[in-house]
Amino acid sequence: MEPHHHSELVQSSLDLPSSVSVLILASKTPPLFPQVEEDTKKLHSLSSLSSLKESIGSSEDSLPDVGLRAWAVLFGAMCIAFTTSGYISTWGVFQAHYEQSLLEDMSPSMIAWIGSIQQSCLYIPTYMFTRLADRGYFHTLLVIASIVFIVATILVAQCTSYWQFLLCQGMLTGITAGVFTGPVTAVLSQWFDRRRGLALGLYAAGSSLGGTVMPIIARELFPIIGFEWTVRVIASIIMVGMALGNMTIKERTSCPKELGKSTKSSPMQSKVQFVLYCAASFFTYLGYYTFTTYVASSAISLGVSIDFAFYLVSICNASSGISRIVSGFVADRIGAMNLMIPTICLSTTIYYLWPCVHSKIAFVFVSALYGISIGPFASLVAKPVLDSAEKDQLGQRIGILMSTVGVAMLIGTPISGAFDTNPRSFGMGSFAGSTMLFGALLMAIFRYLSKK
Repeated sequence: MEPHHHSELVQSSLDLPSSVSVLILASKTPPLFPQVEEDTKKLHSLSSLSSLKESIGSSEDSLPDVGLRAWAVLFGAMCIAFTTSGYISTWGVFQAHYEQSLLEDMSPSMIAWIGSIQQSCLYIPTYMFTRLADRGYFHTLLVIASIVFIVATILVAQCTSYWQFLLCQGMLTGITAGVFTGPVTAVLSQWFDRRRGLALGLYAAGSSLGGTVMPIIARELFPIIGFEWTVRVIASIIMVGMALGNMTIKERTSCPKELGKSTKSSPMQSKVQFVLYCAASFFTYLGYYTFTTYVASSAISLGVSIDFAFYLVSICNASSGISRIVSGFVADRIGAMNLMIPTICLSTTIYYLWPCVHSKIAFVFVSALYGISIGPFASLVAKPVLDSAEKDQLGQRIGILMSTVGVAMLIGTPISGAFDTNPRSFGMGSFAGSTMLFGALLMAIFRYLSKK
């Protein structure tokens, strides 16, 4: 290289940052050892590629709420909720049908034990199943539970006696549906953070959609093709939903330990507060299903046509579905507790007014209003736990919460039904309303303690 040319390069590089000057000089200066430089470039290229992959992986782990994969998981979760919780939410239609035909010699309280066991088994075994899912058996559990749930639903069509309905519809479908509850909720929290409330709301809306569609299908097909084939049609719908869920739900295998925590402040810092929140959820769920279980029977006892009374459950579930979606948006902005407490109090008011309802229009209004009022609690009950627990605690805490409310669901509707054989008695509404009011009070205390 000519000295004059070299001095020009040095002079021009003085006007630039040192790192840029070095690059310019390196690019203009012939290599002394060409082979060594070539090997060095290759190593640098590989190192840069490795760093890029690590950067992308880190970005993926630290940015939930985005990507087709996350929304596909949510879609699969909604399909599972549609087929499991949605089917179980249809129990009010089956309760009224059994009272009128298949189990007419049994008391409403005895028949209610079938639905109560089914609803409680959706949550009681959650702790055990979430622990198994945490140990790597998530997809195995999903596949086995899907098969058993479908078979159990088909067997319901063959049932003729009380103990058969109790076993197939109460225990088998309930327990296998419970396999999905905790693990799927925990997996959703791995994919969503800032939009977790929305994700939980849409997930819960899948249950409401199933609880809206399936009662209509059941009521329309019962007189046309009979009870047995109607249940088989429902089983076919469940089969499709289960297949979609199993194909799309996937665990987030490489997520940071703190991903379970929300970016917002954690409201549940101590075990005492966690126990208090579980107690609040227990008493709220103690009266939660009383309305949807007995509203159809209550309307029929007042002279409302059987054909119309069955639609009250669908009206309640449809309005609840809309409420669950909206509550997801709202909770992400004002907080889950600020939304759940007042809406639970509204549910309590409806229970106290329920015995005063006598007309068809009033039943429609009360059913829709109750669905709206219970929607936020149904979709957001797990959010305070998900926001506070670390990834390795998600399954355990969700399992404990769901198992606790499962016990409440087991005993709630039979106790309500035992107050009076007349579904529109003041005793039934007062019991359910009072338990939910006490649950709201405990939740308010929990909120106060969490702010201190």
